[in-house]
Amino acid sequence: MAIQIRGNQVLDATLAPAKLDLTATYNFQSGTITAADPGAAQEVATKAYVDAQVPDTFSGGDGIVITDADPDVIAVDLATNPGLQFTSAKLDVKVKSEVGGSITKDVDGLYLGDGAVGNAKLAGSIPNDKLANSTISGKALGTSLDELTAGNGLSMTAYDGSAAQAIDLALDAATLTKGAGGLKVSDLGIDTGQLAASAVETAKINDLAVTGAKIAASTITAAKVAFQSNVDKLVPNGSLTAFDLSATIPSEFAAVMCFRNGMSLEQVAVPANIDEFKIDLAAGTAGVSLITFGAAIPSGENVRVFFIA
Repeated sequence: MAIQIRGNQVLDATLAPAKLDLTATYNFQSGTITAADPGAAQEVATKAYVDAQVPDTFSGGDGIVITDADPDVIAVDLATNPGLQFTSAKLDVKVKSEVGGSITKDVDGLYLGDGAVGNAKLAGSIPNDKLANSTISGKALGTSLDELTAGNGLSMTAYDGSAAQAIDLALDAATLTKGAGGLKVSDLGIDTGQLAASAVETAKINDLAVTGAKIAASTITAAKVAFQSNVDKLVPNGSLTAFDLSATIPSEFAAVMCFRNGMSLEQVAVPANIDEFKIDLAAGTAGVSLITFGAAIPSGENVRVFFIA
């Protein structure tokens, strides 16, 4: 026969946990169990402790929506967050692909791919300190360029981009000169070496510009001169002393030869007899030369005058 022990027979604080059947079910609906705040995962918690740990209500924050359904549903607000999407039931970042610059994503996150940023995505100008070394004519910014040197007709100090240099024209100064107005032929710069054959035409020579010093000896032929020898035969009548010649004698050829019946007469300033004569270069009719004798020559005599005109 089993021994039964009544509750009033057990002293308070007598039963140790080892004496309890922890696999059994105990009904404490009509009573109250109290416990201290739990300190380990296996310890029980009181209602007051649990209520203190759980907020009374939840409200949606940025991008989060909590519905009033039962049970409440916490959802991502995609309507006001168009940059998010669900991919295979997982929240994902939506990336737009467009010309001029696109963002790429992979398992490591979002990034700008090489060459992804085009000109359309650049705002304003880029300062020099934001530029990585690029190239100008194959050289990094900030370094010197390959040296430039002057070619034929140019003059300059060697230029490598590090300092400003002036490019000048290299002239011989004898044929060409330069000034504020530009490049020009030097005064007296055209010599025989610069003239092509047959380059100087009549229109390029001023009147009276060719002097004797410019003419070589034995160069001018008879065909090139505008004068010739003349022989005028006079017709004396026994009373005339002056006769017109057939042309006007130039002053350079004022010396004239006159023969009467084959005998040479003398040219003088003031003739005194039939054997002397003078020449007035333009005193005759219409400006021709006039020959005057010192006395009238008898009719029928042979008188000839030799002159150049």
